[in-house]
Amino acid sequence: MEIVQEILMHPNGQYFLLVPVFSGLIGFATNFIGIQMMFKPLEFFGLKPVFGWQGIIPARAKKFAALQMDQVEKIIDVNEVLEKVNIDAIGDIMQPNLRQLIELVMVDLGARATEVYWENTPSFIKKRLYGKVEKELPGIISRLVEDIKGNHETLLDTKEMVVSKLDEDKGLLVRLVRKTIDKELGFLMKSGLFLGFAFGVIQMLVFFKYPDVWYVLPIGGFIVGYITNWIAVKLMFWPLYPIKIGPFRLQGVFIRRKDEVAKDYAETLTESVLNAETIANYILKSDPSSSLSKLLRFYINEAIDRSLGGTKHLVLFSVGTESFIKFKSNFYENLRNESMPPPLQAGISFAEKEINLSEIIESRMKLFTPSELDGFVRPIFEEDEWLLYMVGGALGFLAGWGQLVLIFS
Repeated sequence: MEIVQEILMHPNGQYFLLVPVFSGLIGFATNFIGIQMMFKPLEFFGLKPVFGWQGIIPARAKKFAALQMDQVEKIIDVNEVLEKVNIDAIGDIMQPNLRQLIELVMVDLGARATEVYWENTPSFIKKRLYGKVEKELPGIISRLVEDIKGNHETLLDTKEMVVSKLDEDKGLLVRLVRKTIDKELGFLMKSGLFLGFAFGVIQMLVFFKYPDVWYVLPIGGFIVGYITNWIAVKLMFWPLYPIKIGPFRLQGVFIRRKDEVAKDYAETLTESVLNAETIANYILKSDPSSSLSKLLRFYINEAIDRSLGGTKHLVLFSVGTESFIKFKSNFYENLRNESMPPPLQAGISFAEKEINLSEIIESRMKLFTPSELDGFVRPIFEEDEWLLYMVGGALGFLAGWGQLVLIFS
């Protein structure tokens, strides 16, 4: 081409030839920075509300988490999952360490709730209480779980549970998203390099033709940064179905990895968020005014009352009604605030193996058609894609301005 020969013969031709090289590097750098800005920092850094930045995903943690659960709820039947829970087997798993836990908790709570009265309580009453609580607790847990099974729609808000957890721990949400689209993020950066170089050639030719139009490089930089990000993101999901072009088979990078995506997504979601431990913590730490919390308090009070049996009047006489009520309240609060006790952890681990939620999610995602996979994952990112494009454009503009000042001024 004539214009290429003119550039090569121009005294400053080497500077013009640097434009596509810099554009490629800028495309790579802007995509890299744009990806970092999607995830970092986890909390707002700067002067609120305008001067500063928070990662796009952490800033919209609640919205992203809600979108995640909207999609997951489409493939999980909560009834089916809860039916897999074998309460009797969980009770057997918890039993060996239950007595020791009960003694430690009740000695601690008894001392705090009733001061010297607990120490003066006859040892036969204490032993009876320990034994009865140990006997009654598995049945209480069983009835509690059965109640939750039968009324999970009103008692167990899994969406709110997951949204709260991911909003509290934004790093967890970031790890979940990054693990799912990690390879696509690498593609995004590499495509920025090649697309940036290609558009940089056009930018070079235009600037060579109109060297006095100073804004060609910064405006061109904005266009290159914006368009390269736009094309790269589109190629992650498009085309949905394979298109054969000569020896090449073209399909969206993310869509092509369906089985791998299903495995990564299911494992990460269930390991970090949607698991038995999260559900147990949600039940124990639910809002005191919620129906779930009231149900838990009812069963705890029932367990203590049933455990005392005929000796309840003697305990009331020994410690007083007010102290007894305080004792039961403290037992409930201690369960809510303490770390997960070993027997409960053992029961939770067993429940997770029984349910195997990861396998359920993975197997159902693998059955998705390309359009179903796109509909499952794409809505999570689609609404805020424009921010990634604008970040690429803004960084491209600054880079173009830098070229103008440093090379051609």
